[in-house]
Amino acid sequence: MYCSVHRPVNTPGVSDNKGSCLQLVEYLSKEGKDVRPYFDSFFSFEQDFVSGANVLHVIENNHRTLKRNEDKFYMLSVNPSKNELMHLIEKVTGKTRVQEFSDLTNHEQEQVIAELKNYARHCMDEYAANFYREKVKSGNDLVWFGRVETERHYKGDSEEVKNGRAKCGDKKPGLQLHVHIIVSRMDKSQTVSLSPLTKSRGNRQLLDGKEVVVGFDRSEWAERCATRFADDYNYLPYYVYNKRDYEEWKQRQQMQVIAMRELKQQLLQGELKNERKVFNNSLRIYRFIVNPKRAFINEMKTIALNVLTGKSL
Repeated sequence: MYCSVHRPVNTPGVSDNKGSCLQLVEYLSKEGKDVRPYFDSFFSFEQDFVSGANVLHVIENNHRTLKRNEDKFYMLSVNPSKNELMHLIEKVTGKTRVQEFSDLTNHEQEQVIAELKNYARHCMDEYAANFYREKVKSGNDLVWFGRVETERHYKGDSEEVKNGRAKCGDKKPGLQLHVHIIVSRMDKSQTVSLSPLTKSRGNRQLLDGKEVVVGFDRSEWAERCATRFADDYNYLPYYVYNKRDYEEWKQRQQMQVIAMRELKQQLLQGELKNERKVFNNSLRIYRFIVNPKRAFINEMKTIALNVLTGKSL
């Protein structure tokens, strides 16, 4: 599972996020212009079908407190792997080892798209929770719209195009389903500003007379989404071979999320002194959980460097 927050330079049809999202809405509507055996459009937390015009109207009118030079919206993407898509399709349709979306019937395609929408809603719940704000608890507290895309196309800089195996604009083979999401910077109440591109990952700041944790850890959000997929669909990652390995993998994922969540909550409540020292120590523990061997080697290198430079004396 690859979940990404796209920077303006990587957002299709958009030079920056400080103005209108019209070009992005039009870009994401491109698949809808082709003839499909089913009807589809944008969707939201509560609605399965939303028109592009409505998306534009709602996003454009949800930033009354933002200044002209501030970001108004962001684009996110949720990109399941081939194995995850095959697993999801099997859960929904009962068909195993499906290699192409076109191998499914029209009804099955609609079912898979509907389930991807549900999963995207869960990802937006995790997105909201990852800000650690009192007023923002779930995806329903946000203003956002998603669109499921079933295809990807080769670009001019693709290796296949450079090597002559494909032409620019050709459809990529295999399962290519993914979800694009437009999310407003302001929450639904237009009182909370939320930026997933901030560099801070847990610093305390004074906001409206209260100390809050500011920032957004994009890696943590991705981990949350991966764990949510595993939980929702009883999915075993390709590198996990049995139930015991799955439980250990799941526990590591949960430990990673909980460790960062508890740290940020403690910072938010002002219970910790010397926050930077505590954060660094917690980060070291986190690295040992994720990759003990690599963390140990890095720790030894740091100790050796400190000895050579006299910092440990």
